[in-house]
Amino acid sequence: TEFYLSRESYEWLCDNLHVYRPAQREYGRLNITGTIMSKRKIAKLVNENYVRGWDDPRLYTLEAIRRRGVPPGAILSFINTLGVTTSTTNIQATRLESSIRHYLDYTTPRLMMIIDPIKIIFDNLSDDYEEIIEIPYKPGSENFGSRKIPFTKEIYIDRSDYRDGISKDYFRLAPGQPVGLMKVPFTIKVLSVEKDSDNLPTVIHAHYNNGEGEHKKPKTFIQWIPISEKYKSPVEIKETRIHNQLFLSENPSAHPDGFLNDINPDSEEVIKGAIIEPAFNEIKLKSPLNMPFTPQPEFSIVEEEGRPETIRFQALRVGYFCVDKDSNDDQLILNRIVTLKEDSNKSSWS
Repeated sequence: TEFYLSRESYEWLCDNLHVYRPAQREYGRLNITGTIMSKRKIAKLVNENYVRGWDDPRLYTLEAIRRRGVPPGAILSFINTLGVTTSTTNIQATRLESSIRHYLDYTTPRLMMIIDPIKIIFDNLSDDYEEIIEIPYKPGSENFGSRKIPFTKEIYIDRSDYRDGISKDYFRLAPGQPVGLMKVPFTIKVLSVEKDSDNLPTVIHAHYNNGEGEHKKPKTFIQWIPISEKYKSPVEIKETRIHNQLFLSENPSAHPDGFLNDINPDSEEVIKGAIIEPAFNEIKLKSPLNMPFTPQPEFSIVEEEGRPETIRFQALRVGYFCVDKDSNDDQLILNRIVTLKEDSNKSSWS
């Protein structure tokens, strides 16, 4: 709208030069709450090392949004829901994230990723035991296909999926409470637990029922990742970067002591030691980084050039992730794009 007053002189010039006078349309500014869009203020954040650079995923520059893993089609889909107006529009960041989440749900495969792994050893299985389990990349969608994962004597589960005791609202693994593993045909039960000096579990010894006795359907199924040198499993993640809102308030520029005093100290969490299933390597090979992208029918997807952040997937129960540009062949670094669902009762990364 800042060019609206220029229209009169522009049209006068076109008329006097007897050239075509194209129609003009002015539109208002689109602001995202909880952040800043001023280049001067962003430069201050960059120069004083509050962020990693102009492409820090916590910012809303185009480079930052791309590095965060947001697909171009998700942005277009978001804009299409807003329409065009001459009024200044203020949109909450959560609304943008909701649109991104909806887009990614249709366009990304699902993988098992464990943030805090704990080992399980099945005492009744041989060292070379191997049972191939086929799991679809996206249940209900044949476009994504499936992958085959070996179920072996030793696996990892997430530490949050085990407790020493049973409660009414807890249905996962515990002594005396069997549980199912995703797509594995039989349940597992705890035999014994090894603990460290702080009384924290380090290794769980378990029994795989394997068709023995009466088979009861478990109350829930948990994710798992095999330990297998043959299948190069698991894939280790050097860093999992969880990006939250950079500022504490919806309008950091209005902070009485300046926007720098409104920075969220927990805007970035770096988790080390997470792992992901070996099918990640197949997703990597099929990404736009390494081959032409095949659009899914649910959306009209914008073609993308081969960059690390085009390797995207949904980590079950954790969120949507992409590969960060700091990754290389020896170390894998992931950025969280968005959470699976907004829930204020959950921790900041779940």
